Amino acid sequence: MLALVCSYSSVCYAQPNRLKILTENLANAKHDTDRVNTYYALSRFYWNKNADSALFMAEKSLILAKKNHFDKGMALAYLSKGVSLLSKGRLPEALECLFKSLRISEKLGLIGLSGNVFINIGNVYADMEDYNNALFYYRKAYNIALQHNYSTFNELVDIGEIFKYKNQPDSTIAYNQKALKIAQVAKDTMGIIVTYYNIGENNITLKNYSIARNYLSKALVLAEEMNDDEGITYCHNAFALVYYHTGKYQKSLEYALMALEENKKIGISEISKQVYHVLYLTHLKLGNYKEALQIRNLEVALKDSLSGVEKTMAITKIQSGYGLEKQQQQINLLKKSAIIKQEELKNTELKRNLITAVALFLLVLALLLVKNFVDKKKLIKQLEEQNRDISTKNLHLEELILVRNRIFSIIAHDLRGPVHSIAGMMDVLKTESMDEEEKGFFIENASQSLHVTANLLDNLLYWARSQMDGMQVNTIVFDIQQVIQQNIALIEARAIEKSIKVCKEEGKLPQMVSADQAMIDIVIRNLVENAVKFLKAGNTVRIATEEKENELTVSIKDDGQGISQEAQSKIFNKYTSYSSFGTAQEKGSGLGLLLCKELIEKNQGKIWFESKPNEGTTFYFTIPLN
Repeated sequence: MLALVCSYSSVCYAQPNRLKILTENLANAKHDTDRVNTYYALSRFYWNKNADSALFMAEKSLILAKKNHFDKGMALAYLSKGVSLLSKGRLPEALECLFKSLRISEKLGLIGLSGNVFINIGNVYADMEDYNNALFYYRKAYNIALQHNYSTFNELVDIGEIFKYKNQPDSTIAYNQKALKIAQVAKDTMGIIVTYYNIGENNITLKNYSIARNYLSKALVLAEEMNDDEGITYCHNAFALVYYHTGKYQKSLEYALMALEENKKIGISEISKQVYHVLYLTHLKLGNYKEALQIRNLEVALKDSLSGVEKTMAITKIQSGYGLEKQQQQINLLKKSAIIKQEELKNTELKRNLITAVALFLLVLALLLVKNFVDKKKLIKQLEEQNRDISTKNLHLEELILVRNRIFSIIAHDLRGPVHSIAGMMDVLKTESMDEEEKGFFIENASQSLHVTANLLDNLLYWARSQMDGMQVNTIVFDIQQVIQQNIALIEARAIEKSIKVCKEEGKLPQMVSADQAMIDIVIRNLVENAVKFLKAGNTVRIATEEKENELTVSIKDDGQGISQEAQSKIFNKYTSYSSFGTAQEKGSGLGLLLCKELIEKNQGKIWFESKPNEGTTFYFTIPLN
C-alpha cells in the first residue's frame, strides 16, 4: 500500500545531505530537547528506507523526552515509533504508541499533530482490513485539515485507498488525481510518486494495462531519482502484476523476485504479502506447482501473522481503553458543570434573600442548606449509579467483543487459510500436464487439510453455542468404555501414519456414566488427537479410567515432549488462547482445549493436566457415575 508513504507527512528527501546534517546537529546539540527533536527527525528520515533504523531512533527520542518531561517530544516520539512498528507489521504495538501520542497531543492542543496521528491510526486499521474504522479516522484527519487550512493531500490519498479495498477503483483514481494536483503545486516529489503509483495500480484493476504501465514508469523514474527504496519496491511488484496479466510470465517472475529481494532491506510486511501473491499466480501459470504451493503457504502464514486472534483482541482492548478514557473525561466535566451551576444558584438565592429581611434570610438559608445537602447526595448517588452502569455495560461489551472476534478470527484465518490452500491445490489438480506422483502429493495434502478443517469446524460450532448460552446438556446413561474405543478407532489411521501407538486398559467392564454423550465424545476425541498431534514416531498414548466415590476420572497420558512452563499458564485461559504446530506441522487454533473445559464443566465435572518437559503430559477429567 504505497499510500502509507505520504501519510507520514512530507520528509525532506530532496536534500541529498539530510542525514549528514542531522548527524552533525545531534553531535552539536547543547540541550536535551534539541537532541530529542533531532532523534525524531532522524527517525522520520528512515521511515520509508529502513524500519529498524526508524524504530531505533524513535526509541532514543522517547527515552530522552521522558527523562526531561518533554511532553511534545514524547508525543512526536510515540508517533514515529508507531509508524515504524506499523511498517514492521507489529500492529497492536503500533496502535498503542499512536494512541499515546494522540492523548498527549490532545492534552497540549496540538491540532496538526493530532491530524497526523489520526491518519496513521487509520493506516493500522486498513492493514487489519477494518476499513470502516480506517475511514472514520481518515475523515477525522480530513476535517482537521479543512478547518485549519492544512494541505489535504494525505487524507485524499488515504480515503481513496479505502475505496480501492471496497472494489471501487474509479473512485480511488479520482481521489488520487485531486491529490496529484496538490502535490504538483507544492512541488512535492514524494507525493507525486505516491499518486502516480496509486493511479497506475488501480488501472491494473480496471485492466487498462498500457495506462497502468505509463503511470508506474513515471513513478519508478522519480523513485529512483529520490533513492526512495519503498517506492521502487512497490513499483517493481506492480510491474510484475502487469506482466502477469499480459501473459509475460518470465518478466513477471523477474520483477516479483526483484521486489522481494529489495524488501529485505526495508522490511515492510505488507509488501511481502503482495509479492507472495504475484509469485504464487505466476508459478501456477508456468507450471511450477510445488513452488506455487510453497509460496501460497508463505502468503497464508503471513496473512495469519498480520491479523491473528491475539492481535485482534489486543487492538480491541487498546481502542476500548481510549474510548473509556474519553467517557471518563466527559463524566468529570459533567461533575464540574453540576457543581458550578449549583454554586451559581446558591449565590443568586442568597442575594435575593439578603434584600428581604434578616429573619427571613436565616430561615431561607437554613432551607437552602438542607436542599443543597439533599441535592448533592442525590447527584452523587446518580453519578455513582451511572459509573456502575457504564462499568457493567463495558464489561459486558468486552465479553461480547471477545466472543465475536474469536469466532470471526477463527473463521477468517484458521478456516479461511486451509480452505484457500485446498482451493489452490484443487486448481493445481485440474492441470492436465501433472503426473500421478504429483497428483498423489496434492491429494494427500488436501486430505490432511480437510480432516483438520472439519475437526476445527465441529469445535468452533460447539464453542460458539457454549459462549452464547444456547447449548443444552442432554444427560443420559452410557458406557464410557465404548466411547473411548470408538475414538481410538477413529484416530488409529492417523496414529499409524505417524508410527504412534494408542491403547486403553484391557479387560475393563462397562462403566456407566451420567452425562451428555456427544459432549464427552468431543472431549475425548480432542484430547486424544491433541496427544497424537505432538508425538513423534515410537511414542505411546494410554487412556485409563478410575472410579472414585460418585465420579469417574479419565486420563489421557503420553510420553512425548511435554508442555513448557510458559505455555502451561495459557492453556484453558480464554483471554490468552494458546496454539502451536504439531510434530508434522499440524496447525491448531487454540480452541480444542478451551472447548473441552467448557463441555466438562457443563457436565458437572472438572479438567486439569500435569506435564513436564521431555517427560510427557497427562490430561485428566471427571464426570459423574451413574
